Amino acid sequence: MKLYSFYTKPIEEMYTVMSESVEETEDIELIGILHENNTDGLAGSTGSGEYMQLMLARWQNLPRIIEDNIGDNIMFVDCDIVFNKKKKNFVKNINSFLEDLDVVTQYDTNTGMSARINMGFLAIKCNEKTLNFFSKYVELISNIKKPQQGFPQIEFNNYIQNQPEESRVAYKTLPKEYGYKDNIKDCYFYHAISIGNLPGKIAAMNIALNNFTD
Repeated sequence: MKLYSFYTKPIEEMYTVMSESVEETEDIELIGILHENNTDGLAGSTGSGEYMQLMLARWQNLPRIIEDNIGDNIMFVDCDIVFNKKKKNFVKNINSFLEDLDVVTQYDTNTGMSARINMGFLAIKCNEKTLNFFSKYVELISNIKKPQQGFPQIEFNNYIQNQPEESRVAYKTLPKEYGYKDNIKDCYFYHAISIGNLPGKIAAMNIALNNFTD
């Protein structure tokens, strides 16, 4: 399964750690999306205007990616994620979820997210329905003139909860063993959520990578 991840030069080290985690992971092809614009927007700066513009640029890639992969399943993820290579059934499980669903997301413990979705991990069945759904979402967030902190996560949670009938997708959030280090024994991947600086994220990713079990 193709795994797409957006990154910039200032956070390339994070992307490198993630890439190391999938080198021996079965059935994953990592495809990096390097944002070429010169930016100092760094991990955890979620309240800055520069960071929000970076997030918009990230999501503007997704409709094209879906269109390029019609008929296949993909993953679209943040680069502060490491995968547990000891979990040999990870991709099989994701494909199984997507047999009856269009989108699979990571659960978010943040109650400020109305659908409890963390969009840093998405698995997507690429078809006309998801292409239409995400195209409309990107159009929505592109028209927000003054984004607020939490952009565009809050907007996505509200959008998927109140989907327009003509582009409705079937979705679910994954169990907590997909993404959270406190479930390290059974963790399929670890997402360095709520760590507000680059060195801290890299350290947490490496700790998880070195302590994964099967």
